Amino acid sequence: MLKNTIIGLALAGGLSVAYAEGVDTTVDGIFTALTSSSNLQATVDSLVASGANPQSIISVAAAAGIPLDTVKDLQVCSNSAPDATVLSASCLRQRSVVTAYAAGVNDPMKYLPATAAGKRQSKDVTKTN
Repeated sequence: MLKNTIIGLALAGGLSVAYAEGVDTTVDGIFTALTSSSNLQATVDSLVASGANPQSIISVAAAAGIPLDTVKDLQVCSNSAPDATVLSASCLRQRSVVTAYAAGVNDPMKYLPATAAGKRQSKDVTKTN
């Protein structure tokens, strides 16, 4: 019994440390989270709960190459009430999901981390023949 208690406390301590670190809601963080996720719905829920813009999540998913059908199956919702006494959520409509997805497909450089998009070339590049 003591062994189980110690293991439980260690796990709880590890979870609280992981939660205290927070979730990276930058484009780089969203890209890394989505591309390394084994459970996209849980990842999206975590990103939204940490303050990531739902449209940005969808656009980054599109730029990362996640299929539209997979993204359409996700519930992208955020709590719209500032206090915990009222439970209400606003979810992205399918039309908004498709619009955000199109933004990511049409402008991937905006929604991909610099490492994924490649190095940016200098504007002072001169052609030599």
